[in-house]
Amino acid sequence: MRHPDGEKLDKLWCASYGSMKELKTRHLRFAGGTSPSGGSLARSWRERGFALLELVVVIAVIALLLTVAIGRLWVLQKEAEATAMEQVLGTLRSALGMKVASDLVNDDIADLRRLAGSNPMRELAQTPKNYLGAFDGVNPASIPGGHWYFDRGSRMLIYRVRNRDYFSGGLGLPPRAGFMIRIAQARHTHGKAVGAELVAVAPYRWGPRGAAERRRGIVWRIGRIFGF
Repeated sequence: MRHPDGEKLDKLWCASYGSMKELKTRHLRFAGGTSPSGGSLARSWRERGFALLELVVVIAVIALLLTVAIGRLWVLQKEAEATAMEQVLGTLRSALGMKVASDLVNDDIADLRRLAGSNPMRELAQTPKNYLGAFDGVNPASIPGGHWYFDRGSRMLIYRVRNRDYFSGGLGLPPRAGFMIRIAQARHTHGKAVGAELVAVAPYRWGPRGAAERRRGIVWRIGRIFGF
């Protein structure tokens, strides 16, 4: 006959053995990577890694597209200024041609000769909004970029360039393009005026400047800052 305490010890041993077996099973599952919580954690870290990589790629692509777009916008702004200036020149030459045709039809050669060195803006019914007027001995540096003006002293119509990095030649620094009305004469008419044309006083070119021109521009800007 067993002692009552023996039955209690058996029950206690069985409960302890079962708990140890269950603990060992859980430990083996966790070590083998089959734990639900461990697997979810690993997957979570992998997903975060992929998300960060995708974010970096997206940011790099956007930065590249912005760089290309800004560079193209910069070129378009420069080309727009060149186009606007040439359009004004085309309008002035058309108006001048109509004036010359009228003088020739009326045989008013004296009036035709008076066009030499005159302000071509007077031939327009309405001057451009960026035309500032006629001046005597004006400092070109005081004229804002992107504007026209007539210099009475030199008898030139001058365009003050705004985008200096896209313009070369002309009248020097500050960057300007100068134009003047000149009378055309025919040799067989013994110097008789037969027309007038608006011509550039000095050759110029729209487009990216060379290294030497950029250096001259930098020196000129430094001189303006320090009053050289």
